[in-house]
Amino acid sequence: MTEPSDDRQDTDAQPRGIVALLLDPSVLVLLLSVALLLIVFYHRGDFSWLPERARRARLGWFGLNFVCLFIIPTLFARLVLKRSLADLGLRLGDWKLSLRYAALYGAITIPLILLASRWGDFQGYYGNYAWGRQDIPLLIILEVGWLVYFFAWEFFFRGFMLLTLGERFGPTAIALQTMPFVMMHVTKPEAESFAAIIAGMALGWWAWRTRSFVGPWLLHWLCSATMILSVLFWPTN
Repeated sequence: MTEPSDDRQDTDAQPRGIVALLLDPSVLVLLLSVALLLIVFYHRGDFSWLPERARRARLGWFGLNFVCLFIIPTLFARLVLKRSLADLGLRLGDWKLSLRYAALYGAITIPLILLASRWGDFQGYYGNYAWGRQDIPLLIILEVGWLVYFFAWEFFFRGFMLLTLGERFGPTAIALQTMPFVMMHVTKPEAESFAAIIAGMALGWWAWRTRSFVGPWLLHWLCSATMILSVLFWPTN
């Protein structure tokens, strides 16, 4: 009996190799992440059926991000990857180390944010919330919305992406989750977009070391709130 030719063996192996690649957990995480981020980036959550005040407070944007960056990845992690929320960083982790990171990062970022809030690009971009000076209740709703939003974002980047990809790539996953994180900032002021490179790496390292995204989530929200409130209530002249 003649043996199958090497060409035939290579042809048979290729489909199996492609299937194995597509079923690889890391590949699935990356493909799902790209699809979800494209939905968020292009749709923007501007639902015309929402009341005007809800649209002003960006509730559609917050809801879209919560579904795409928390609900769907959670279902995927539980049903496909068999990972719990604790496995994805929804826990305190090494909270003592986290407090040290919070103090260090906060001492650096908050003064820089206060300084940047004086710049024209930031005044123009975040000045879109100028209505908050006259509508404090809606401004509070906006800030609570941002709190939910950043929970979904930090879960997605510093939990779902970082900790699942970290099982395959180790600390290199910090860079892998930073790249799409930075690209999602392209519509922001230029300085903030470039700062996202440092922020993505720093927050990724924090979550990697503590095995928790809770600290990065709260600091990220605090930085956002500081910028918005500074632009609104700290006059430039």
